[in-house]
Amino acid sequence: MKILDCTLRDGGYYTNWDFDKELTHDYYKLIKTLPIDIVEIGYRGNPNKKNSYLGEFYFLTKSNLKKIKHFIGIKKKISIMVDTKDWDSPSELYKNLYECKKLVDIVRFAVNPNTKSQIKKFLAITKKLGFTVCVNLMYSHLILHKNEILKNIFNLKPYFDVLYIVDSYGSLVNGDITNIIKKIRAIDIKCKLGFHSHNNLELAFSNSLEAINEKIDYLDCTITGMGRGAGNLKTELLLTYLNLKNKILKLNEYKNLANVVGKFEEIKLKEQWGTSLPYMISGSTETPQAEAMRLIKSKRYNLSDIATYLSKGKIAQTQITKFLNWKEKEIIIIGGGASVKRNINYFLEYLNKNKKIFIIFCGGRYLDSFKNIKNRSIICVTGNEINKIKHKHLKYSNFLINNVIDEKTILPKKIKNFYKVRNNNLKESINNSLLAISLAGAKNLKAQKIFLIGFDGYNKSQKINDYSLNTENQKIFDYYRKKLKLTFLTDTIYENVNKSSIFKLLN
Repeated sequence: MKILDCTLRDGGYYTNWDFDKELTHDYYKLIKTLPIDIVEIGYRGNPNKKNSYLGEFYFLTKSNLKKIKHFIGIKKKISIMVDTKDWDSPSELYKNLYECKKLVDIVRFAVNPNTKSQIKKFLAITKKLGFTVCVNLMYSHLILHKNEILKNIFNLKPYFDVLYIVDSYGSLVNGDITNIIKKIRAIDIKCKLGFHSHNNLELAFSNSLEAINEKIDYLDCTITGMGRGAGNLKTELLLTYLNLKNKILKLNEYKNLANVVGKFEEIKLKEQWGTSLPYMISGSTETPQAEAMRLIKSKRYNLSDIATYLSKGKIAQTQITKFLNWKEKEIIIIGGGASVKRNINYFLEYLNKNKKIFIIFCGGRYLDSFKNIKNRSIICVTGNEINKIKHKHLKYSNFLINNVIDEKTILPKKIKNFYKVRNNNLKESINNSLLAISLAGAKNLKAQKIFLIGFDGYNKSQKINDYSLNTENQKIFDYYRKKLKLTFLTDTIYENVNKSSIFKLLN
């Protein structure tokens, strides 16, 4: 059995495929000494297809591949992954992969069993280039119930070398791996097999042992289990288990392993991958863990809201019938950045002199700071934001929610002072954010001028979850840039925006 460590590729979902240079250097040195056969280091992404920021391990360059090859040595094989959604045609991918022919040994494709894409052509050109081609079959639990899935996959057999069983939802339990492997071998007993676990139910290790007992050919793992959602089989756990049986590790290798594990554990404290109740529920209900991950990273919902939603529980919804049916000439939108607190006296001075400016609070963080102003206002809420707002504001303030109230948004019993936006045309994954609702509300009010304060942005030195919010907000600002006249009165790291200053507006 060959061990494939895919820490940098799968862990990239938490770091935007950026890793500290010293950490990766230590990781390469470690991999060189460990009984690991293959290291998967990232993607060969298409730079023409991605609009958001992704790091060097998503857009692997020839120079980076050469450097990695030098560090890990000629005995280790290098694997990369390809997302076919990145490529418009097989010929486009062919040109990309041709550039790294002598640097990469294995190319893996995540394949949806129901795919209708040109996957056969993508696999064929990759195999033609001489790479070992792996099909990572997503949603492999479906094999237990739908025999036609394997029939469709084996129609591709001339174009791949290894078939990976991927526990996409982390939903496989004792006996499932054995049954899936039996079904595959009943069709082709010689088919090389791999297993990629997810740890939603904390069964990644036991499922991997079951796969080992069934004599699979390849097994995936990552340092500290770092990987999308609940993560994967831990490399250090797998090696420790194998060492008990075969004495494959020396004392010095354990020391080096502990050093690198410690550094990844530091990242884990910050980003918190690993199993949790939402991931357990997504695993037990066969729900995409990407959805659980998105909800956790959005910071708009608490754990109980996410758990209830994923378990398909009914959340009572109240009907909001009032819309923003009036006009406001000038609006100021107040975000949650530290610049609000820093300059609060200047904002209060400006608003006291301009009482006709309408205020949209993007969440409730600074409500008490503006409690003495006379300007009319409304407070945007989504997710569990309403739980953060004091009772006195619930009674006397107006509130704004999205035009479509999702099942995870909490509302009070009394909703006389609640309005909803008339239109919010952003895509569903981002239109329920506080910023999206605020700007949709400003558009509904037909404002001629819209000032923004407290939208400082999140830089990459902050938590990755925060930085992902920065990316989301940037997309929202990009969408509204030509639709609304937006002016930032506090400094911001958001790009392509019109900047001014609150101090310019004061005598």
